Amino acid sequence: MTGEELVEVFASLDRARLSRTSESERERQLVARQALLEYVETLWEDVQRSGERPDVGEKYESLATVRALTRSLSSVAFDAVYDRWSP
Repeated sequence: MTGEELVEVFASLDRARLSRTSESERERQLVARQALLEYVETLWEDVQRSGERPDVGEKYESLATVRALTRSLSSVAFDAVYDRWSP
């Protein structure tokens, strides 16, 4: 399974789970996920500042996958909070 496939499959499960939670829980999830995303984005920027290219090659493939996953987690939670589910 590629990183992209992992993100897509997890997003589907995540949407289903969030749809069964309370509004306040979805809001808590969004806040927590945004904090995690900020942390991961900072890691990404640290690697870039060091002169590396985290989007190229295998060296930072795990960071790229985690970055894509945390972006998806935040996006799914945002949609859940603001009722922006895709049909």
